[in-house]
Amino acid sequence: MTNRIHKLCGLLLACLWLSLAVSAQTPPVGFLSKTGATLQLNGKEYRAIGVNIPHLHQAYFGTWLHIPEMYGTPEKARQAILNALDDAQRSRVAFIRFFAAPGYPRDTEMLYSRKPDEYWKQMDDLFAQCRRRGLRLIPSLQTLHAWYLHSYENAQAILDPNSKTHRATHRYIREFVTRYKDDPTVLLWELENEAMLAADVDMAGRSLPGKGVYPPGIAAREQGVREDSLTWEMTLRLYREHTAFIKSLDPNHLVTSGDASVRPECSSRRETFPHFKYRNDTLCEWLANNLASQPEPLDVFSFHFYGCPDAAEPWSFWKISADDLLRSVAWAAHAARSPIFIGELGQTKPDFKEDREGKWTSAAIDLLEQEGVSLAALWVWHFPWQPELTVDSTTHPKLVKRIGDFNRKHAGLK
Repeated sequence: MTNRIHKLCGLLLACLWLSLAVSAQTPPVGFLSKTGATLQLNGKEYRAIGVNIPHLHQAYFGTWLHIPEMYGTPEKARQAILNALDDAQRSRVAFIRFFAAPGYPRDTEMLYSRKPDEYWKQMDDLFAQCRRRGLRLIPSLQTLHAWYLHSYENAQAILDPNSKTHRATHRYIREFVTRYKDDPTVLLWELENEAMLAADVDMAGRSLPGKGVYPPGIAAREQGVREDSLTWEMTLRLYREHTAFIKSLDPNHLVTSGDASVRPECSSRRETFPHFKYRNDTLCEWLANNLASQPEPLDVFSFHFYGCPDAAEPWSFWKISADDLLRSVAWAAHAARSPIFIGELGQTKPDFKEDREGKWTSAAIDLLEQEGVSLAALWVWHFPWQPELTVDSTTHPKLVKRIGDFNRKHAGLK
């Protein structure tokens, strides 16, 4: 009888511990809003650190091009994603940013084009897996460059409402956004990964993705033409149009661009395209160009940053340290009354593989906390494609603990 009581008590304690553990990973429910340079959730300021799993849904669906070399089988790829989600939950990661288009033409043909209902069913399942673990999502919809290769058109076709590219892009945005517009699992929407780095880059004669990214038997273009280039003005136009389109479908979620930054030679590219004459911007010009690159109705300023802890002057032409450059960007965004999202935060020289403590990144999180930066996402989490940059709770326990501490304090992950 005593043993049975002990077993029953043990079972009840285990159930209580499990319920507490699950509740501890449940974030506050609701949609973000913005007040000046801050994000608000349920009337309180919200700040959080997440991670990037760029191939999240494609590895989970089994459509990612690199599954055979990275995982072996689709089953192993899916289990690896579930392991990454479990690790994120245990580590009190607040959200996951991922590249949310169907992928290359070959990847798209595998599921989205052939079985769209199954594609969205699997997306629902992935969302449920994240929701169950208290993980929010930032889907990067890839609205500028995802569809022109599928449509066998030039990149500038996205500007033409009558083009296949334009129709495919808007169809996918509509399908994705309307499906999850009322779901707080989405933290915010993102347009495209690092589109401004491609602004005013002449694509004439440049290599395009090879035939391996297309379905078998498809003859693809191997070289770009000038019409594959998007200028500064074209990119700004698309930012405005795509953001307005998303907001017309979804009144609940904020939108960010997904930009890394503008190039250090942004002004000269814009002024001399397509016959480029190189000149570095001054620091003031570069900061001003970054602000100008994020037009309304975008809500949140996007920036990507990789520090170099062993280099005294990584941006030698400006004579400024990594910390001071990051601080300057935060000041500029906040002066413009915009919250800031560091969509990719990482380090090089040494990279994460060489630095198991992530010393510079941990210090950068301290800086972001001091400067009131709203959101940041570590690059990159459980990503075998980049072993020198990937992080998890086993390889980098101190850095991951710093993320968890930040989220307990600012994101409500108690």
